[in-house]
Amino acid sequence: MTETTRLALPRIDAAQSQKHVTHNEALAVLDAAIQLSVLSAGIASPPATPVAGARYLVGGNATGDFAGHDHDVACHDDGAWRFLTPRTGWRAYVEDRAMIFIFENRRWISLLDKIDALQNLAFAGIGTKADEANPLSAKLDGILFTARTTQEGGAGDLRMKLNRQRIAGTVSQLYQSTYSGRAETGLMGDDRFRIKVSHDGAAWKDALSVDPQSGRVFFPNGMIDQSPLATMTGGTPSAFVLGRGDSAPLPENALFWVVPHVPSATASLNLAPTLQLTGADAAPLQLRDVDGAPLQQGVLEAGRPVMLRKVDGAYRVNARRTVASWWNLLEDGGRFCGNPEPQGATAAAFTLPNYLVPANGGVLAFHSSVLMNSSSFGGTAAALHIHAADLARKIRTGAALTRGLEFHIAMVTAGSQTTNGKTIQGVPRYQVFSPTRPSTKALTLGHYMRVLTGSVIIDPADTCPRVLIDGLQHDHLEDTPRRVIDAEAGWLHVQRWAANDSGVNWPCWPIRATPGATFLIALPAVVPGFETLPWDLGPLVSLRAWR
Repeated sequence: MTETTRLALPRIDAAQSQKHVTHNEALAVLDAAIQLSVLSAGIASPPATPVAGARYLVGGNATGDFAGHDHDVACHDDGAWRFLTPRTGWRAYVEDRAMIFIFENRRWISLLDKIDALQNLAFAGIGTKADEANPLSAKLDGILFTARTTQEGGAGDLRMKLNRQRIAGTVSQLYQSTYSGRAETGLMGDDRFRIKVSHDGAAWKDALSVDPQSGRVFFPNGMIDQSPLATMTGGTPSAFVLGRGDSAPLPENALFWVVPHVPSATASLNLAPTLQLTGADAAPLQLRDVDGAPLQQGVLEAGRPVMLRKVDGAYRVNARRTVASWWNLLEDGGRFCGNPEPQGATAAAFTLPNYLVPANGGVLAFHSSVLMNSSSFGGTAAALHIHAADLARKIRTGAALTRGLEFHIAMVTAGSQTTNGKTIQGVPRYQVFSPTRPSTKALTLGHYMRVLTGSVIIDPADTCPRVLIDGLQHDHLEDTPRRVIDAEAGWLHVQRWAANDSGVNWPCWPIRATPGATFLIALPAVVPGFETLPWDLGPLVSLRAWR
């Protein structure tokens, strides 16, 4: 009797008697092998009470009636076991696992173990159905992503990448309750990292945003008292630290808020009080002004939040006064919209100021504008240039982003001439602006600037009492990397004190740049006396605005 090649079906020989026996044998094999579905896989010994027609994939080291039939297909027919020897490529559906197995290399393996790549899938659903809106969907109790180890040929690291097509688009993670948004993190409409929250999935507010250039963190809707974590001495019983809930030393340059409390609601704190953060400071630390000097009487007011920064083991107070405490001596208010400054909030056409005169063949020209109701911040007017939008975020938050005085931004291109140069860190830089105004014994000058190409240094006279950049003391004599400003710095607020006994024309804007360097300048201000201007002051109107 001969057999077929693939399934080993018995052939009926010529002139064979009892042909029905051979025929029925072949049918039994077909019945067992065709549309192969087995109850279970990896069975090493036969079940005690098999049902008729039951099929199993025999495991290794089989015993009992299965002995000698490792990895065969066992079929129970007519009260006995029949065994089929599988060939490479046979497929079987294993019912108790709901999986398809394939016979390969003399053993049965799961089809899932054979799949090492799935490419260009239109949909993928795990525990749920995927659809057009969510082509990749999963309904799970937990998700784990772990790095491939170095022993497995990996780097031992894991980085998840989320990418968007354009800066104006969105790449984010949305957190929902009952499929209604409550929080979102990511890049939304620009390059600032944001944390947004919503109470109903419709109205959203920025809780936190990070400037991509400077790394500074902004809280557009402010911070609130969390817990009484501080003790203030020197005439006041206590203070509350805003948004501070852990127990670890504050790092250098850390920013936080306090709300001073004194017995009398109208009293002021004594001079040079101290502050101790519970769980952070081993002993009280001095409270000083931004320059490190003792605080002046009346700087801290009861119930009025003030921002502090830890610098050199002390707490520096951003002792800001209200904007109404200063007037800008520049008649165009530093808005570059004409002289005198427009009385309205809108900006007239860009006008070159006569107090910024480029030196060394440089050029001063219009760059962009910060205008009201911009679509950059949810309004209906035109979107701002990305650099203008970044400056707006530096000086405004919340609803103020769509309101406030309009102003223009100028771009300075340093010339190729080399008058009044200074070499710092091996790179020569030259004077950008010519002296145009006489100075007095006490002036405070400030401006916003952003380097686009090349690099600049702030280089006033050696006798300059003080230079602040974004509220921090800037040593314009110390030759350190911090002294050089380039494109990585983003928008900076620069202010300095000018003291000139002679009264002659003075380099009021002491900037030196590499030839051909470009930088933006906005909202210059000149204030009588030695003052501390907040780095987020924004436009400071001129006296002529009230003419």
